[in-house]
Amino acid sequence: MGIVPSGWMPNCSMKRIILHWTAGSYKASSIDLAHYHILIEDDGNLVRGSHSIDDNVSTADNVYAAHTFMLNTGSIGVSVCCMAAAAESPFNAGSSPMLQIQWDTMAQVVAELCQFYDISVTPQTVLGHGEVKSKLGINQGGKWDPMVQPWNLSLSKQEVGDQFRSLVASKIAGGSSLVETPASITAVVQGRSFREAQIFNEKSVIKLRPLREEFEWMVLHANKQGVELAHPTGINASSGNPVFVQCVLIDRANKIITVPADAKEAEIVNLMDKFGFVVATSLAEKLSLPISWNGTLRTVTIG
Repeated sequence: MGIVPSGWMPNCSMKRIILHWTAGSYKASSIDLAHYHILIEDDGNLVRGSHSIDDNVSTADNVYAAHTFMLNTGSIGVSVCCMAAAAESPFNAGSSPMLQIQWDTMAQVVAELCQFYDISVTPQTVLGHGEVKSKLGINQGGKWDPMVQPWNLSLSKQEVGDQFRSLVASKIAGGSSLVETPASITAVVQGRSFREAQIFNEKSVIKLRPLREEFEWMVLHANKQGVELAHPTGINASSGNPVFVQCVLIDRANKIITVPADAKEAEIVNLMDKFGFVVATSLAEKLSLPISWNGTLRTVTIG
């Protein structure tokens, strides 16, 4: 008997399964639920995401689990809940390292999904988020999940991926890149609504310029990672002034903009003002405000 409830696997056509970790705690948060179809907590418990697998048959309606940049159509997102505050180099597993029970359970989940959806176990159809660039040629902005085993750091990313696929294949034996419509959402920041927001590469992001104009924030400095914001009377009474928030650059075709290596700060500031999106979790942290996700209303709320 399988561990994935039959009701979680609607009849539809899916092409691949992409593996992740949430970069959070051992328990699935509301934001985690919005990004992945199936999540595995620290005790091996399965949690169903807020989007059904068949939501990802097409992304044209903006209603889908946005787990992998430019590759959500036809893709099932499976994630282990772990690796909060982890760092790739030098490696730091963070406060909630991935556990072997999660790894083994994920392999069983993937094996059952492969069987139900008739997905072959290949590096192009069963792969980690950190393998997408090398296997499918789609840049993921440095994502490396879940290609490191904290209990066995001797394995390379390639070896981790191959080992996982072998594990999936053994469980089965024993028992193209697509252009997507952005997953549009609404952002509410301190009671003010912003429509220029979306789920992008697993993160809720909000267009910088409307935020800056609404709150009369000034951009003091900028680099490839984000911007330093300030206000004459202080950004936030509890967080001080100024604050540095993480941003991503997204063009009108919903593609990542790469900042030239020799770009001057003034050029980066200009790019950020035109194409910058603030990462909602970073903004909430720097403003010392709570953040929540409402899947029914498709709204991320800060404050």
